[in-house]
Amino acid sequence: MNTLKQIVDFVGIPQGSLASARYQYSEPWTMGLNNVNLLVTRGARPASMRNIIQMLQNLTPVTLEAEIVGSLSGEEPFEPKIRVNASGGITWFTTIEFSLLGVPNAPVYSHDVSNSGGDFTPTQLGPGKWYLSVTRSGISNSGFVALRKQLGTITVSASSQSTPTPTPTPLVKPFIDVRSNGDGSFVVSGSKFLPNTTVYIRVVDAALTTIWFSQTSTPEGKIEDFPTGRICQLPGQLFFSANDGRSDPQDVTGTLWSNTVTTTCPF
Repeated sequence: MNTLKQIVDFVGIPQGSLASARYQYSEPWTMGLNNVNLLVTRGARPASMRNIIQMLQNLTPVTLEAEIVGSLSGEEPFEPKIRVNASGGITWFTTIEFSLLGVPNAPVYSHDVSNSGGDFTPTQLGPGKWYLSVTRSGISNSGFVALRKQLGTITVSASSQSTPTPTPTPLVKPFIDVRSNGDGSFVVSGSKFLPNTTVYIRVVDAALTTIWFSQTSTPEGKIEDFPTGRICQLPGQLFFSANDGRSDPQDVTGTLWSNTVTTTCPF
């Protein structure tokens, strides 16, 4: 390598190395050589052709080792991790490419990563079977190098839609009202019971003596003025409640009870 043409051939300008270096083909060779010079001298004062030749001959090899790290399948959005080695020589770029298999005219997605190597997660992949590869171009001690490493495929499935847990319909408690007749008897009315269902009316006194009544609710789920008769035996409080047989897991009795109405025996 003693002439300008030999340098040009060495760095691969006629073979498209400028395009690989992200320069345009339309640039004249002298401009291309100037770019090579800047790369060799790392932006320092332009070197002589002799120094450029010596530095090119002393370059270390450009290498490419890469692999997929971790799982080769998963749900979207899937983040692939790619491990790429660092390289010697004058490395212009290192690019990870993704192509979707089985899709006609699918574009190839590319992501430039650091030439210093490492683990990279350049993108998120959607559903499909993706083919991965890594490319690297530069100048080594043997001249222009364009390398490609095939990494294999990653299969990404659509995210599973979790079935939402249905929100339980809150239980609507029945409601009762108790009216005293003043003679030890009472009248019970109520609403929000199941329609046409037996309603059980419970009366408890302070001594925990319990009296039960039953009445069929109307088609609208009501109890209309049910008479208890004279149930007062002694002065004191009475506690009225009712249920229509429905269960209530939140209640210690396991039964859906109405509100409790407290009233007093007049004698």
